[in-house]
Amino acid sequence: MTDARDNPMLDSRGLSKNRIEALADGIFAVAMTLLVLDIKSPVNLGFESTAHLITYLATLEHSFAMYAISFVVLAIFWIAHHILFHYVRHVDRRLLWMNMAFLLLVTFVPFSTDLLGDHGHLILPVIVYGVNLLALGALLALQLQYLAANSPLAAADLTPTATAHMQREMWLYGLIPLASMAMSFYSPRVGMYLYLLLAIPTFVPSRLDRLLHTPKQGTRDTSSEDT
Repeated sequence: MTDARDNPMLDSRGLSKNRIEALADGIFAVAMTLLVLDIKSPVNLGFESTAHLITYLATLEHSFAMYAISFVVLAIFWIAHHILFHYVRHVDRRLLWMNMAFLLLVTFVPFSTDLLGDHGHLILPVIVYGVNLLALGALLALQLQYLAANSPLAAADLTPTATAHMQREMWLYGLIPLASMAMSFYSPRVGMYLYLLLAIPTFVPSRLDRLLHTPKQGTRDTSSEDT
């Protein structure tokens, strides 16, 4: 018997997920673009030579690093959100508001990045940035938990195995900001670069990647027929 969740013509429960996905893509794009504005261009400064300009740009190393790190961090959260919504069949009002809270924190990342870029030698900006990312990871985990508990909203391939693998990755999204905040009491610079560890579940092949590429029952894998 065909599962209604495998056929959109048989299942119209809930609201379409397309509009919240479009909104999320737009907000991530704007937030990632705003990050570069935190790098202050030498508009009112005059430089006698290229060497003097290079020397000035070298003083912005921390700002360039924060721009690159926050861009990668936002990309990682966008990918995580994209993977989560692969398993979303429909959305309801609660899931929509969970996403609104998530996107609210996404728009806050350029501010917390600027704060840390300008005052990285202080502990408070490090805490603000870390809490920002902790809250983003927590809201992703909350959405996954809600989705797993409401099967009419979930796609048929949201199995307990897929849920467990996503939960393990989301634990990493929480542990690394905590480790970074702790390290920042010793070295804010080292603590800042620890955020790059968030890329591990994105670039290292995992069981979740294999699950995402497993053909659904009732479909044929034609890749071997092309040869």
